[in-house]
Amino acid sequence: MNVLKLALLGTAAVAAVSVSARADDLADLKAQIEALNTRISTIESTPSVPAGYQLLSVSQSNAIIVPTLDIDPSYGTKATNIGIMPTADVPAATNIQWSGFVRAALVYGDYDAGRASVDDNDLAGAGGDDDLDIKTRGEIKVVGTTDTAVGEVGALVKLRVNWDGLAQSDFTSPEYWGWWKMTPELTLGGGYTGSLANIGYGYDGACNCYYTDNADVAFNPGDAHQFRLSYASGPLSFAIALEDATVDVFTDDAMGVAGEIKYAGDTFSAELSAGWWGDDDWVVGAADGTEFTVGAGVGFALGDMANISIGAQMGEMWSGNEYWGASILASVNLSDSVSAEIAYGHKEWDNAGAVADHDVDAVLAGIYYQPVSQLTIGLEGEWIDDESAADDTFQADLVTVFRF
Repeated sequence: MNVLKLALLGTAAVAAVSVSARADDLADLKAQIEALNTRISTIESTPSVPAGYQLLSVSQSNAIIVPTLDIDPSYGTKATNIGIMPTADVPAATNIQWSGFVRAALVYGDYDAGRASVDDNDLAGAGGDDDLDIKTRGEIKVVGTTDTAVGEVGALVKLRVNWDGLAQSDFTSPEYWGWWKMTPELTLGGGYTGSLANIGYGYDGACNCYYTDNADVAFNPGDAHQFRLSYASGPLSFAIALEDATVDVFTDDAMGVAGEIKYAGDTFSAELSAGWWGDDDWVVGAADGTEFTVGAGVGFALGDMANISIGAQMGEMWSGNEYWGASILASVNLSDSVSAEIAYGHKEWDNAGAVADHDVDAVLAGIYYQPVSQLTIGLEGEWIDDESAADDTFQADLVTVFRF
């Protein structure tokens, strides 16, 4: 009897363990099914990748720095990056970045009598009265790079539209550029951008100055269609360019060359640049037109607190009109989000054609609030004393820049 009782108890125990094991297996199976359903839903919601590619990523990243081109402060340091990784049989990997901004400013100008406003395409000051406008700009930039079998190949395109207070301008492309990094140091580029002879220091070259820097104290020959060959190694870089029609008054026969040498250190930077352009039919019946510039700039970084930028240039414009000038700019970080700048520039003209020899003196200042990289609010002002004009000129503006 005791043996029978023990047998029955053992059978009941085995049955209980078996039921418990089956319950655990069923729970595990349900958990696996739920995980599989979640994974299927994730896969279905993921955008499909283009044919021939295995990974497509969209993220915010540091903006691509185009070799030898100046950095435009209107754009932020970040951009939306689309990265495309190919399959094994498509070796090139591509990055596409796009960014843009909208800029608006309330601009006040006190212009001398009989002289047009110094600002872009604004004739409201021609009578000498005060002028008040809301000026706006919209701009977008797309940059793409591809790592190919012969090195990195990339291209940049900008599109812009302005409103100058009187009428809307057409859509334009202020800059477009392509490049091929033949080696990590040697780059071949071509397109439309600023002349290589521009001095990126001093009053005009280093300021934020969204609506100021209108005085004739800049050291910038203008933009040019060009081919450019550059070499960069460590802090040193060299570049030479073949430029076409850098100066607006030249005809389509104008051709020239420009070159620069740069040093970029943590606390000290410097630049030496020069350019020459010639034209065999500058003005009908006049002598051959030529232009040349030679200039230099230096910059000093005082830690994260302040920067000093100095530029100078001499040259000849418009067939015999010689000039020289110098300028200095100081910028300081008042806090993590507030910065200020002030600059002074001077230029002297000799034998300036129909306009008598004259000097130009100018001062600009600005204070800027940038709580995040996508937003800048600034207050700017500029005073210009040009001896070729009847009176001094003053302009002030409240500017806002919205970036993405």
